Amino acid sequence: MKRIIKLIALPCILLGFISCEDEDKARITPYADETQGAFLRTIDAGGVINRTDIAGSSYSITGELVAASNDDVSNVEIMVEFVDRTTDDDPGTNDDESIDPVLVASADVSTFVSNSNGLPETTFDIGISDATTALGLDLGDIEGGDQFLFWVVINMQDGTKFEKGNSGDSVTGELFFSSPMVYTGSVVCILPMPPAGDWIIEMVDSYGDGWDGAFITATINGTGTDYTATDFGTNHTVNVPQGSSSLIFTYTPGNFESEHSFTIKAPSGNIVSEQGPGPTAGEITLNLCNE
Repeated sequence: MKRIIKLIALPCILLGFISCEDEDKARITPYADETQGAFLRTIDAGGVINRTDIAGSSYSITGELVAASNDDVSNVEIMVEFVDRTTDDDPGTNDDESIDPVLVASADVSTFVSNSNGLPETTFDIGISDATTALGLDLGDIEGGDQFLFWVVINMQDGTKFEKGNSGDSVTGELFFSSPMVYTGSVVCILPMPPAGDWIIEMVDSYGDGWDGAFITATINGTGTDYTATDFGTNHTVNVPQGSSSLIFTYTPGNFESEHSFTIKAPSGNIVSEQGPGPTAGEITLNLCNE
């Protein structure tokens, strides 16, 4: 039980009111002097980037703009970055084909449509062919496990920019805000049937208090089972019977997403998905290029 002890010294209190009144008033900082930010709250995001069908692959981001005043916002841009995850780790070999972010899409706030929350909403539907063109990326340099990162940049009328680097941890990591400001699309190979055997889900919570309501659902032939993490993490085994026609892993976020990470391994032992901190909600794309 917490005990609160109150010590009352009436003369001191009266003296404090008399001597400090003007000083205390001077210490108050008007809210008008504070910087007003903006962020894009995620409504839906995701896509399949299939190495065997780049032309038919895309990534979509639907979000609603949250700002003190919409008139203060000029536009929202999407930058795309390519991350080469298939280098050989030999310092003597320059085989890292990663490319820094470049502009791939932009939308003026005037084109946003008011949604059911009364907030301006828009969708960016980005073709991966358009992304590779913007990056100047050779299709032959794309392998399973590589990543396309889509960065959200909000440009204000006064020239201020809001992106992941200057957005608070609450905005980018908590479920209420649901605004990571960067989205990850992994390159995969899609197989007609999932490999049979034991799949391993390795879950990690960096704070050590479990996944705060988040979980992964493994759906085999239409039947789903939920898995979550306790303490600093939990490993789960998911058995896929021989002859199974479908296997889908889905991530459902909870609170404090910046604490959550996971790795999924196929029966071969190969890592087929690795996300976090702050995994992407929805179906988990599996890289089966080496299966």
